[in-house]
Amino acid sequence: MKLPLSGGCLCGQVRYEITAEPFGQGNCHCRACQRATGGAFVGALLVPAAAFRVSGEYREYAVTADSGNEVHRGFCPTCGTTLFARTTRIPTMRPVFAATLDEPDQFKPQADFWVNHTQPWVPMDPTLPKFKRDPPGAMAGKK
Repeated sequence: MKLPLSGGCLCGQVRYEITAEPFGQGNCHCRACQRATGGAFVGALLVPAAAFRVSGEYREYAVTADSGNEVHRGFCPTCGTTLFARTTRIPTMRPVFAATLDEPDQFKPQADFWVNHTQPWVPMDPTLPKFKRDPPGAMAGKK
């Protein structure tokens, strides 16, 4: 992966930069992510919070996730693009939505998680590990 990674919203008002390798990359199939994005799942890079910088004004919407943790999803107040999140589960990690990267081909999912909520019409890569809930330790930013 070539660093730094950058991305932003549809209208360009909110931009971000990632300056360190992600802890992990994966596809979250939880209902909260589905509802927040209007998609079947979210491809996310789980990046160190200290290596994540945002420019431009964004807003956050907080919800209680399927895990029981609070998740604050960052979005552009102008175009509505959901870009990233922060969670009370692991404050040192920032999930960044892969589709908002300037070069989304840099995203290489390593696992599918919250697969008990996968929509039946979504084909999943059979070579990726599957987790019923959150991904394991290091991928989720735990040491």
